[in-house]
Amino acid sequence: MSMKWLLSFQMTGWFTGGIYVVLILLSVASWALIFQKLSLLRRIRRAEALFKATRPEDLESIQGRLAASSLYLVYREKEQFRAQGKKDRECLEEAIRVSLNEHFQDVGSGMSVLATITSVAPFLGLLGTVWGIMLIFSKLHGQVAGVSEMVAPGVAQALLTTIGGLLVAIPALFFYNYFSMILKHLSNEAENYASRLIYLK
Repeated sequence: MSMKWLLSFQMTGWFTGGIYVVLILLSVASWALIFQKLSLLRRIRRAEALFKATRPEDLESIQGRLAASSLYLVYREKEQFRAQGKKDRECLEEAIRVSLNEHFQDVGSGMSVLATITSVAPFLGLLGTVWGIMLIFSKLHGQVAGVSEMVAPGVAQALLTTIGGLLVAIPALFFYNYFSMILKHLSNEAENYASRLIYLK
């Protein structure tokens, strides 16, 4: 059995083998980024919950634990603006908008990598399958005896690249959509809080 699969791997060529390697690397990169984002979102949620549960006069003493909170970022901008004696609400609104944009750019960094993996992995898998099948039939051209025994393992081996591409892409797509939804919710919450704070007397 192992000899048949070894033969099938040789028949599908090193190009298909190279696609296996690329898919493995994409999967490793994808899951590393996913776990990194999950950890970051946990820290953000803890910071947001802590900010909401803390009285304004106590915020300064725990500001290090609130660094990941977009709500605290808005509050800090407002307090700095007030400490400088400024009263122009438009300037305050612009300062908060810039700070929030920078904050969510940092939080959302790497999302484009997940989107790229989602798009590229299935096509890489399909390319490996098509290339492998073409190579198998080109090597079997003119042969009759034992063709089915030689073709079946090779075709199965080639089809595994399509399965591999989907196994890489599907988790990346799921978590890309999940992270996008969470970031949109956090952004909307921060913007709503900023609107209330800006016009709070």
